[in-house]
Amino acid sequence: MAENDSAIHLRSLSRPTTGSDPERSTQDETSRHSSRHLPDDLTSENDQHADLPAYSRAPPRNQSLGLGYSTTLHRSGFIAFLTFLFAALAVYSWVILAILSFRPISTRSWKENTGITQRYDQHFNWGLDARLYRSARVIQSILSVIILPWTSAVCAHAAVTFMQNQKDSMGLTMRQVMALADRRWLDFSLLSDVISGTWKRNGSHLLLLAITLHFLGAIIYPIQSIVVNPKTIHVPISTNDMGSVGDLVKQSSYYDSTAGSDVVRTRAAFLNADLHTFQPQLWQRIPGQQLSNFQNFSALTDPFYAPVPNGFHTGVLQQFAMRINSSATSRSIQADEFPSGCNPESSGFFANYSSLIGNQFGNEIWAITACMPNVTTKSPWAQTRNHQEFFESLYLNISVQDPTPGSDQIPGSGALYEINLRTTAGYFELPNFMNNGTPGALLESDPTSTCDTTCMQQINSYAYHNRVRRDDTNETIIGNATNYISQNVPWSSLYIGNKGPLLTTALALFGPGSFLDTFFASLNVIQSSLQDEDIDYSYSETVCVELAPLMNLFYSSRAYFSPQDTCVSIYTNTDSYYYNNAHYFVANWLYLMYRSAGNFPNIFTTAAFLSNKQWVESMQPTFAIYQDPGLEMEIPDISLAGVIVVSIFLGPYLVLLLALAWYGSRAPRWTHRLDSFAMLRIGAAVGEGIFPMLITHKTEDIKELDEIPGVIRDVGPVAENALIPINRIGLWGGKPLQNLRRYECYEADNEAMTLTEANQIRRGGVSRT
Repeated sequence: MAENDSAIHLRSLSRPTTGSDPERSTQDETSRHSSRHLPDDLTSENDQHADLPAYSRAPPRNQSLGLGYSTTLHRSGFIAFLTFLFAALAVYSWVILAILSFRPISTRSWKENTGITQRYDQHFNWGLDARLYRSARVIQSILSVIILPWTSAVCAHAAVTFMQNQKDSMGLTMRQVMALADRRWLDFSLLSDVISGTWKRNGSHLLLLAITLHFLGAIIYPIQSIVVNPKTIHVPISTNDMGSVGDLVKQSSYYDSTAGSDVVRTRAAFLNADLHTFQPQLWQRIPGQQLSNFQNFSALTDPFYAPVPNGFHTGVLQQFAMRINSSATSRSIQADEFPSGCNPESSGFFANYSSLIGNQFGNEIWAITACMPNVTTKSPWAQTRNHQEFFESLYLNISVQDPTPGSDQIPGSGALYEINLRTTAGYFELPNFMNNGTPGALLESDPTSTCDTTCMQQINSYAYHNRVRRDDTNETIIGNATNYISQNVPWSSLYIGNKGPLLTTALALFGPGSFLDTFFASLNVIQSSLQDEDIDYSYSETVCVELAPLMNLFYSSRAYFSPQDTCVSIYTNTDSYYYNNAHYFVANWLYLMYRSAGNFPNIFTTAAFLSNKQWVESMQPTFAIYQDPGLEMEIPDISLAGVIVVSIFLGPYLVLLLALAWYGSRAPRWTHRLDSFAMLRIGAAVGEGIFPMLITHKTEDIKELDEIPGVIRDVGPVAENALIPINRIGLWGGKPLQNLRRYECYEADNEAMTLTEANQIRRGGVSRT
């Protein structure tokens, strides 16, 4: 075995010959040549000179002596240019993403433009920002794929400069050059060298820098993918004026000149009120448009009235509107709890109706008293957009003596009730994209005073109005031979401007012109014209003649009112005295009111809602509502910490990459990059005598790799007497490569003589350096 090893060693150090060897194949007999001239023993054999490459022949006859194929060293700035472009794209994509995560590029903010009050004249175009975001994402995707290959290419390019710019020929060993040529910065086997302690044999400053660059390049875009998340927002496109509504500050009404118009409008609303019709202005504090009705106020989530339709969405604008919430409670009280001030001489609201009926069945007496003793001529409403709250109380005494067997009997002293109404008012934020489409809570202060960049000014100025009010009281007695009704009708309360909702409800139900006040006279007129000779009354059909207020909300148990339309229907048979008597209809209405006492909170809350609605709708519309539906747009979502983290990694990486690209391009170079062909030429220069074609599995044990220099040097001139000095590159000794010196090259790289060189040849001069 030792003899075989000796034979291999001797063979590796000996000069190969062309003699016949029975162990050689035909391919092994191929003629060899050096980089300058042919060996003497091959020049005449089989006349192979003409078949060799041009750079191996003697200089052509048409060239001057000593001037073979040669060239000067050249710089290569292409990699540096592409690296600069790469860095510019990386910076562009990251800067665009970082900026768009906080604000648009086309304007100052995603939410507003140059002016608030003039915004209704503006239209927004986000095409530039959308294109920039799209381009940044595309560039980011491309760079994330090529970042490691390009980093490796830059390092390989810089390795050429690095291996030729060492101070001496042993500045790098062949093993270190091979580590650079193998691009071991991408090879995980390098970890074994670090662990085994052989890093110094393989490593170099450039390799360490390349590893650092590849580590940074490998983590930059994964980190970006973590911190950069797409987010969908809505941006303004155009502002639309949706109209105006009432304003609590400007409480003047279209109908101020006619006292009691609010009561008349409310009374008309009471006639059609029911539990099942959807109310478009009945809001709840839940997202989206709701289908709400008067079925059960207590089941609603923070119900309130607002003058804009339920669920109205202002888009990307922040807008506010008035909201009023009146909530009623009731309780049955004793006679001693009934206010002593409830009498005709009271300065507050007082109404009393009573009736005595005489007929063949006996006497039926009904009476009702409605009283609000604390009412003053001052409106409870404050002219402010701040949160306001007030309370109202109504007392009822319902008395109906019904001799009908089996009916629920009202106590002789009457059924007494206290109804309390709590009203809160102010402003709230309408649904928009910023509050996820949820109506805002009742605000404590005027929201228009803090209108920010997402807001749109809705008012211009305040207006205060003084009102003149007066008190008045009238009494009217209406009756006939057998029936009469006594009335004490309040008039003074009608002149109060901007009444509270409970007072308006009380006036609508019991005040002048109410159902109790007018039904007797209107039914008499109807009955007087009921006889018609062309009508057959034998079937005693019923005819609807009147609508009873809030009847749809009462508990219906009597047949005197049609359950379908709550009409007061009379029999066409005029002989039906009992069923066509107005007193019986009123008695029935009061009796149903008594039977519905358990539902008074819902009934009077509904009545207050309708009262508030009529009051607000009677205001002069001065509070503008704007809408901007917005445009759905995707933008990057990056936190400030994410911007800092990515920048910390991306900045040093690009600085080092650009520096390395500049370093590789600043000096003239002996080859384009340290690739396989460069190593093939180095191997040819070293020769088969040192590195024969033998199998190896343990490269780390080959000592020659640590003993042979890996630095490319200028090893001297080809010929001492050449007219134009041409030097060679090599590994041993020599001096650093020189920028303007000519070096031997392949035919394809041959560089024509300069004018100075041509003149030297003509003069026969020699330039020595």
